[in-house]
Amino acid sequence: MLGLASKSVVPVRKEPNETTEMVNQLLFGEKVSVLETYKQWLRIESTLDSYHGWVDSRLIEIIKDDTDLNSLNDYIINDWLVEVKDLSNSSNLLLSPGSFLYKPVNNRFKLYEQEFEIQNSSITTAPPTAENLIKTALRFLNVPYLWGGKSIFGIDCSGFVQVCYRTIGKFLPRDAWQQAKHGQTIEFSNYATAGDLAFFDNEEGQITHTGILISPNEIIHSSGYVRIDKFDHLGIFNNQLGEYTHKLRIIKRLL
Repeated sequence: MLGLASKSVVPVRKEPNETTEMVNQLLFGEKVSVLETYKQWLRIESTLDSYHGWVDSRLIEIIKDDTDLNSLNDYIINDWLVEVKDLSNSSNLLLSPGSFLYKPVNNRFKLYEQEFEIQNSSITTAPPTAENLIKTALRFLNVPYLWGGKSIFGIDCSGFVQVCYRTIGKFLPRDAWQQAKHGQTIEFSNYATAGDLAFFDNEEGQITHTGILISPNEIIHSSGYVRIDKFDHLGIFNNQLGEYTHKLRIIKRLL
């Protein structure tokens, strides 16, 4: 059984209970496979990154015919916030960058059987360039850190990287350590360029943080909030604290 995230942001939880840890989020239009049901909860797997978790079934539009889902052509939002109206009840949703619209024509599109109309934006595409990637990343400046978050309302470090790359058509896994397995390794930090990904490890050598380089000497990342900090071969230097906060492990190039 397959489905689509039908709200602006859908929390994905560790267990089928609203009080348990949020491990991820689905953005509007994200496709999922339903693995199990329990009361009003669905255990799902994202078709984009194979991430598992539990979601409230009321936030998922179930697809009765799998072929309908596979035939959908999608457009990925790269704008700041796109307002859409649900024409079935005239309610509005604000969609974050990285959300999916399917077959938009004349500012209208369907989420399976629900029809929506775009209210405040025109449909444009973002070719996979470092310039477009950084443009999207800068839209997230000052968005608060949120564990498991992937939206403009709250985002974690790997969610930030995943969503920004998604808006230019590059699909990465959910967690930083998984993302570090992709791309070409850059051996020296002074060879890094805008759009490269930097990964940072903890004292045990586990990769626990990531961010997007906007130059060889600056990085944008989610730490407390989405911010720009100094970067060099040692890691991230926080001017406010006057110290290095993250130790560099590896740099990867995907563009």
